[in-house]
Amino acid sequence: MNSDKLLEDLESLVMNASKMPFTNKKMIEEEELLQIIDDLKESMPSELEQSKKVLAERDKIISDAQHHADSMVAQAKDYIAKLTEESELVRQAQEHANQIIQNANQSSEELKSSSITYAGDVLKYVETTLDKTLSSIKQNRDSLLQSNHQDKNKK
Repeated sequence: MNSDKLLEDLESLVMNASKMPFTNKKMIEEEELLQIIDDLKESMPSELEQSKKVLAERDKIISDAQHHADSMVAQAKDYIAKLTEESELVRQAQEHANQIIQNANQSSEELKSSSITYAGDVLKYVETTLDKTLSSIKQNRDSLLQSNHQDKNKK
């Protein structure tokens, strides 16, 4: 189960809890709350693993782009070496090869930049989700402990 669904379950548990008479407190089934917290703890490693896969995919895309750019550069150099007939043909070939190299380098940089941006966005999403999950767990734990402390003080 993913953390978003578990957070919704946790919210539902709190919202649907019975109110204690004459107070602003609610009573929550401890076992059910602890089960949701345990499920949240279990779901976090899978989301982290998913972000690692995204990073590995990003690295592969960057590597493929670099290999593609290297191949294009090698092709351009081969093209220049083969065109040695007349000076005009050589000049034109050099211009064409330089354009290919420039295009290849530009394409490589654009692909690298977009891959890094994509990976950054995914990691930001995972970070935000984990922050929300952790914050919710802390709030619910504090509320539970506070409720328990108040119950003990009443006795």
